[in-house]
Amino acid sequence: MTKLKIDLNSGILEVEGEEAFVREIYQEYKERLLKNADTLAEHSPIESHDDPKPTHTVKRSRGSKVKTGTKRKESYSIVKNLDLSGKGGKKSLRDFFKEKSPSVALEKNVVFVYYLQSEAKITGITIDHIYSCYKDVSERVPRALKQSILDTSSKKGWIDTSSMADIKISTPGENLVEHDLPRKSSKDAKKDRV
Repeated sequence: MTKLKIDLNSGILEVEGEEAFVREIYQEYKERLLKNADTLAEHSPIESHDDPKPTHTVKRSRGSKVKTGTKRKESYSIVKNLDLSGKGGKKSLRDFFKEKSPSVALEKNVVFVYYLQSEAKITGITIDHIYSCYKDVSERVPRALKQSILDTSSKKGWIDTSSMADIKISTPGENLVEHDLPRKSSKDAKKDRV
């Protein structure tokens, strides 16, 4: 559950949730606060003569403060015992990926999760598994892979990321991979209408 509390009178911002979310909200708050400094001064309590500038704090649910202005570099590892070659009569990830031809990162994420869960029968799919898939098919890994995976879940509903230690395919994701990929080109769509 994500919480956000902004107290303009004292200049306090309290946010609970993932770090990326906290940073995004804090940056927006900070920018708006600086732009509206005159407006804020009109609404500040008259009694505070010590420091006219409000303080900015961001609290996490654990009570620790989040340092802003620094970016954490993402780093992932290839899952070494992950067999994507298709041994035992299964399709390899490369062949499956070519067949489905996903064009954007969100589609690639759902294809990888589908393959890992349905074809390779992997349980406990993590970001490292998806990272390994990108490497196996020689595709560029999104700069913010974790956010890309979260967007695949929150914006499209194609995967379930309620547990990042056990990412799963959703019914809309299954439908996309099984029925909508590869996407038809505009020429193919015209042929279907005729």
